[in-house]
Amino acid sequence: MDENRITKNMLNTLRKDRFAKEVNAAKAFVNEKTEKDNFLTKSKVLMEEAVMNKKKTLTESDDHGRSFNITKSTPQFGDVRTSQEEMVKKAIDDNVQFDEDALKYYPDADDMTLDGRIPSLNLNFQFRFNDQGSGCYVWINAMALNDDNTRTIGKINDAYANWRNSIIQDGELMNMLKKAASDND
Repeated sequence: MDENRITKNMLNTLRKDRFAKEVNAAKAFVNEKTEKDNFLTKSKVLMEEAVMNKKKTLTESDDHGRSFNITKSTPQFGDVRTSQEEMVKKAIDDNVQFDEDALKYYPDADDMTLDGRIPSLNLNFQFRFNDQGSGCYVWINAMALNDDNTRTIGKINDAYANWRNSIIQDGELMNMLKKAASDND
């Protein structure tokens, strides 16, 4: 008889522990689900983060180390810069503008970026050659989302694909840039 009572107590203890764990897990799940499902709270947090920490372009971040600017007057690469600008303008719009330091090579990461802007749309874009994501980024301030502007954004994405493919097809370009950057140090 005593053995039955001991077994019964052991089972009750195990059930209580399991029940307590299940209740705690359920509470955590409900809290997590409520937090994730609260669209307004999540939106507010995201907007605050966007305002407080404007998304940095790759050229402003420290994760790629030193950079090698490719200008139109850079020996050996000026024609590359000119042809890339012309290709992007042809694909998107003639109103695309590029600063002097728009095309950069990062020898430590073996990466390249191209920054441009379309002033009429309050839009800046950046192409990243060795990006883990899509490699095409856009920053916009107060642009009307109409059919023409939507098509322009699509053209930017197409121009990125063409830009990246042109670098891949010119298989020696990245090696030549790496050598020029190391010679420049």
